[in-house]
Amino acid sequence: MISLIAVFSLENEGFIYCLKEAPPMKMSARLLALSITILFIGSTMTAFVEPFQPESEEQILEEVHTPSYAATAPGHSVWAEYYGADWCPPCQNGGSPSMNALKTGFPDDFVYISYFEANGQGVPDPLNRLSHMRDGTGSIPAANFGDARAGSSYHKLGAATGTTAYDTEFSNGGDMKDVNDYSLSVTQVQNGANMEITYELQYFGSAASKTVYLLAVIVEDKGPDTYNDGTTHPHNVIRGWLLNSAGNGLESFTLTPNNPVTKTWTKPVSTVRSVGSTSAADNFVSVGAVMGGPHTSWNDVYVASDSNMAPKLDISVSSVSMTNPAASNGAFVIGDTVNLETTVSNVGDLDYTDGGTIEFFYKEGVNEVSIGTTALNNLNAPSSQTAQISFDTSVISSELKTKFGARLTNLVADGNSGNNVNLVEINQDRPPITKNPQITGDQTIDRGSHAIVLAKSDTVPGNSDFVDDASTVTFNVEISPTGQNQWFSSVVSGGQNVVYATTSNEGREYVITPTAAMSSGWYDVRTQAVDSRGQTGEWKIVTGTSGFELENGAPTVITDPIPSVMCDTPTKVLMDGHIVDPETPLEDLIVTSSDESFVAWHAETKEIEVNFQWSEINGCPLGEKGIEISIDDGGDYSQQGQLPYGTLLFRVTENGQPRWSGLPSQSVAEGGSGVLALMPYLSDTDASGNPTSVDGLTIELLSNSNEDVITATLIGNTIGFETVDDDVNGQTILTLRASDGVMTSDATLTINIDPINDAPRIIPFDDLESISLKRNTQMVIDLDSRIVDVDDTGLTYVRVSSSEPGAARYSALDGSLTLSFEDIGMQTVSIVVEDGKLSDTYVMQVDVFDAYPFLLTQVDDGTGYMFVALEDTYIGQTPTVNMMLTDASPTFTYISVTWNICSSLTGTCDGLMQYDLDISQSNLGWSKELLIPSVLNNGLAREDGAQYMDYYELSILANDGDSEFKTMSTMKWNITESMPAIVDMDDEMFTDYLGDLIDEKADLESQIESAQGDTTLLEDKLTEIEAELDLACDDPRATCISDAQSGTGDASDSSEINMTLVGIIASVVILGLLLTLMFTRRSGKDSMKLDAWNDTGWNPNTVPAHDSVANSMYGGAQNLFQQPVAIAPVHQPMPAAPAQQPAPVAPAQQIAGPPLPPGGLPAGWTAEQWAYYGQQYLDGTL
Repeated sequence: MISLIAVFSLENEGFIYCLKEAPPMKMSARLLALSITILFIGSTMTAFVEPFQPESEEQILEEVHTPSYAATAPGHSVWAEYYGADWCPPCQNGGSPSMNALKTGFPDDFVYISYFEANGQGVPDPLNRLSHMRDGTGSIPAANFGDARAGSSYHKLGAATGTTAYDTEFSNGGDMKDVNDYSLSVTQVQNGANMEITYELQYFGSAASKTVYLLAVIVEDKGPDTYNDGTTHPHNVIRGWLLNSAGNGLESFTLTPNNPVTKTWTKPVSTVRSVGSTSAADNFVSVGAVMGGPHTSWNDVYVASDSNMAPKLDISVSSVSMTNPAASNGAFVIGDTVNLETTVSNVGDLDYTDGGTIEFFYKEGVNEVSIGTTALNNLNAPSSQTAQISFDTSVISSELKTKFGARLTNLVADGNSGNNVNLVEINQDRPPITKNPQITGDQTIDRGSHAIVLAKSDTVPGNSDFVDDASTVTFNVEISPTGQNQWFSSVVSGGQNVVYATTSNEGREYVITPTAAMSSGWYDVRTQAVDSRGQTGEWKIVTGTSGFELENGAPTVITDPIPSVMCDTPTKVLMDGHIVDPETPLEDLIVTSSDESFVAWHAETKEIEVNFQWSEINGCPLGEKGIEISIDDGGDYSQQGQLPYGTLLFRVTENGQPRWSGLPSQSVAEGGSGVLALMPYLSDTDASGNPTSVDGLTIELLSNSNEDVITATLIGNTIGFETVDDDVNGQTILTLRASDGVMTSDATLTINIDPINDAPRIIPFDDLESISLKRNTQMVIDLDSRIVDVDDTGLTYVRVSSSEPGAARYSALDGSLTLSFEDIGMQTVSIVVEDGKLSDTYVMQVDVFDAYPFLLTQVDDGTGYMFVALEDTYIGQTPTVNMMLTDASPTFTYISVTWNICSSLTGTCDGLMQYDLDISQSNLGWSKELLIPSVLNNGLAREDGAQYMDYYELSILANDGDSEFKTMSTMKWNITESMPAIVDMDDEMFTDYLGDLIDEKADLESQIESAQGDTTLLEDKLTEIEAELDLACDDPRATCISDAQSGTGDASDSSEINMTLVGIIASVVILGLLLTLMFTRRSGKDSMKLDAWNDTGWNPNTVPAHDSVANSMYGGAQNLFQQPVAIAPVHQPMPAAPAQQPAPVAPAQQIAGPPLPPGGLPAGWTAEQWAYYGQQYLDGTL
């Protein structure tokens, strides 16, 4: 027999049913109808009751994020047992780190053991203790404090990510009992391959006696196994149990007040494993907890301890040092008498009174040679003893280094022998190794010029010694006519600075200045290295053509002293002392160079201008850098084929060293005097190269090269100078040093004594010293009217140069100076006026700007040119900008606005919008919703509003008819906050929010109504908006009218009445139909025709599967069930927002029966109907 079983359920406030074929069976129609009636009524009542049943919550033991608490010591020991496994992420990320953090932070208050499963293996557990501590739970990680039962707050399942998962249980005392009545100490001492473990228990309570049980375990301080991340190690991993003599339970003790009881076990050290550099012995930890009962019951836990908490005896050689009265560099020369000192410390917990010996020694190869001994005093914990001994190093073999040491011998019961010896390695100071000298530059020198000798030594650490380097090695330098061995050094100077540092040519440069008495020809040169102790190396000689040849005076280049220049800054450096020609004045020389760092040669000021530029690839070329220059003194160098040349060295820095900008040469008349303020020529930077004030610099006068003609005095920051008398003339060079307290910089000032003659001057000049000029704007200055020459020689020459080539031009025809700059920024213009003998130099500072700044403000306080405010800046909103010009703004004729939208998370900008403001609205302001187009597609950059960590950038370009204005930097708004919950909104914000929802709903409904195609996306969006609107309408501040609401009745009451009405009407209708079926069956037996296929008279071929009314989910009562019902939202307290998890993806529904048509399950069909009648639907027989 084939029967239809109707299964009803109330789900999502609508009835559904399915058809299912039952096995053949005999059943009367009456019994069938009665069964269906009972099932329907039961299902209906269940459906009515179901909404009032609380929903069960699935226990989730993944990484549950709980609030973080700062653990505090409870004032007593806390015992815990922990269970974890290498495959368990919450164990790796929360449970194990939290346990270890408590032990690390509270080593004397927290004791725990870990049941850790690694590589699929179980844990040593002869008493099945793991099952006991888990107490029937199947969760991991699990932690049990104080032997608590499952369900207790001290029996915790799961662990939050981090290191604080168990802080609350620990801080609350760990469920420990009678903590002041018991004590437990655990000590362990290694004896060969075994570890002797002793537990001492003591009772302090008032009872006559107490029987307790000791849970004793051997654990690894750090387990060699790791979690699946390969780096996280478990701790306190169980490796063995210390049981009673029968091996079947915990050891028990009967304690009486104040009488300690001990128990000792001996176990192999190999019970635990080594890990990394930690040996098994050092990884061995004994743990214990005193309980009120055996392992088979749940007990109170009184006290817990481990071997790391026991007091220790540990005597250590803390340090060994050497001092040498003969040297301060920490090294010694064989033969020195040095002082050795050692400090011995009691670093344990116990006082030491058993004596011992402190022995000093040194190592000769692998052998240790004793120096002497002294007795070890009694050392309380903690205290130290210092011992010294003097030692004559004459007996030591020559090596690069010698090891000195101190050891402790004859100690009693020292718990750690690993720190009984300490060594210190001391460098031997050996004679330096001289390298062959080198003539740098031209080997052929003219009379009155210089030869440069680069003296070098082997300062590679370990070749000579590890003591001296280039900074501590100097040289003896001598010369002799080739082959004559007539050595002398009277013409040798220099060597103050180390050059070519860290290169193979590292050394010191010495200057050979031939005298008139020296014969021409080739000269040999020899050098000898001298170290800081005065030890000398061998003489090294270069002879013949490897030396230098003295000829007549061609110009030469001298690198020492090396001037300092600032990276990426055009700098003029005075060449006095660097370019030397015995016959030609420096200002008459022509200096050229093809080096890219060479800018110009300023003959009139005897300065070379250089600029070591920064590059994107290499940055600043810091350190000593050379520029090869050629010098033309007018001589005939056709035979040589090239002009004299040489390399100038510059120290390029960007480390806060004070800078001299180049002191101008000073001239005084015979019998005259002068002063020069030095601060204007100084600048300073911090360690990053940022400019700092020069007010804190100090200046020192180092030397005066010609005190016979000029005296100089430094008064504060001003140098004063005067001639010795009215008749002297000549020149002197003053060397000045500026210091910021850490670093120094030297400069030279040349002072010339000339016949009485005044140079032309520019008067006035103060109004030209600092001016501003717009880019590509021409300024003409009548310079001729400002030039004054008191001597009135009638011969005044003007030369003009600028930091931007060609930006300053002087016309000799009308005496005008014309300025026009292309490059923006601070520019300089140098003006030199001279009368053929004397000159004055003036420097103009010109601030070249491109456009005036357009000033924006986010505060409506009248400042700036425009006030800008952004509304709707929460995540998911599209902001609206409001812009208003302030009273301080110019009258703009054009304003262009550019918006960018970017993400701080990705570092990319994907939205751009540019538009011009309607200037006619200047008095009213502008407002615009920032619907910024995407630069990646044809849509908007943010279809769903701003995202977390987005930011909006605003820049403006404007013009007032005469000048351009632009924002110097963009104004930013960061999107970081989510929209507040409805209850947190103030009234104004809530009103706007509610209005926006109502408007957006109406707009979506209009779009759906007018749409021609698929409206699925619009309907989904409408569903979301209606859900948000429902929540907003629940707020007491809202005034909403529901679509299903009628009259003024309460929606909640209406919902309950309508649902009840639906249930009652449905029950009555179905019950009436079924009862009618029963009575019809009894009185009208001929109304159904029986056949052999179905003895009930029902023929499946007559099923109206095509009848949409009969087969619908309402069974013909559609009008009843589809009447509008106002659903009142159910309000529940909002839980704290959990970390957002991805929505679960429902598995694809598997439907039995034939394959579905391309459009899926036909409308009105259920999966069960398709299973039984789908093939007839496909065949067209229904």
